[in-house]
Amino acid sequence: MGEAGHMTPGHGPIAVVGAGSVGSVTAWWLARCGARVVWIAPHQDLGPERPGSLAALGVLMGYCSRRLRGRSWRLRRASIALWHQWLPLLGPIPRQWGLTVLCHQPDDGEGLRTLVRQRQGEGFPLAWRTREDLLTRWPALAATDLQGGLWSPQDGQLDPAPLLTALAEGAEHLGVQRWSAQVTGLTPDGRDWRLRLQTSDPGLPTTLPASAVVLCTGLGTGRLLAAPDSPVQLNWPMTSVLGQAAALHCPMLPPPGLPGPVIWRGVHLIPRPQHQQLWIGATVEPGDQSWAHYLDRMLQLDGAAPPWLRQARVLRRWQGVRARPVGRPAPLLAILAPGLLLTSGHYRNGILLAPATAAWTACQLGFPLPDGLTELPGDGSGS
Repeated sequence: MGEAGHMTPGHGPIAVVGAGSVGSVTAWWLARCGARVVWIAPHQDLGPERPGSLAALGVLMGYCSRRLRGRSWRLRRASIALWHQWLPLLGPIPRQWGLTVLCHQPDDGEGLRTLVRQRQGEGFPLAWRTREDLLTRWPALAATDLQGGLWSPQDGQLDPAPLLTALAEGAEHLGVQRWSAQVTGLTPDGRDWRLRLQTSDPGLPTTLPASAVVLCTGLGTGRLLAAPDSPVQLNWPMTSVLGQAAALHCPMLPPPGLPGPVIWRGVHLIPRPQHQQLWIGATVEPGDQSWAHYLDRMLQLDGAAPPWLRQARVLRRWQGVRARPVGRPAPLLAILAPGLLLTSGHYRNGILLAPATAAWTACQLGFPLPDGLTELPGDGSGS
């Protein structure tokens, strides 16, 4: 995905483009590194410009990922470590540490127990919980084919909306200028770049000179680089994948509820502070239009939902479109040209991988690794 290498920013600001979790964390982290940052990001209340991260559930599947090596595992491992390090700097964001992945197939159980042994050998505190242990503590997990579950205490869940608000406030405190604008063009300007902007704010200019540009715009990246006058053509197309989620009231949910965030037959269940309420999501649907049957199948756990879940009432629904690279592993981390970085196509893992992506970006721009990291979390090769 382009060659990794370090670039020294010039005298202009670094432009970070994108209002979602990746753009938010990148703008905040570059400012903490001492960079002068202009963050081009429409605000969250602009209807169709709402970032896709607000449609996410914020589940962090890092150490419980079945990836044992390669770039994906390094990105996940680095991101979980960085979230634990960075969240105290951002304030009281609602979070839940500890993630349970339920197992319903005997063959799958052996694979998960092997993963537990592998991670424990590497010093990561995963554990296997038996069926009896789970049902004794949490009767709500009852299912005839339950084999047990993987417990990952350092994985978990972050609430997306408060997270994005805290990042925006933290970035502003660090001097980041946030411009509510759309980038409609991008041209080289000597060793720098010039961005053409469209905005309804009369106080903002229509162009921005920048020493470096970081594109964190998901599907918008392809549209921007596909323009006839674009100096760089994106060689790795991205496709849209829609996800649906819902908030539920579950009056039949037996106490004490769930052990925290749970992955049940691939569906995410997130306990909420309100009594007997849950978030559930997200579907994986091709395209950008939602379909009722996908939501219904998810709500019923594909026909295997326990009675308390079948009787739950939907309080509200939401959806969002994610960008998934075609023919390349997610995410795309690339240097498209000197001073032009692409960090996009995170698919369903934008919130999870945002810290490692920001650290990779900062390293390419000449800033040091965050404390505690000994290697670059992404090597730009796509391997």
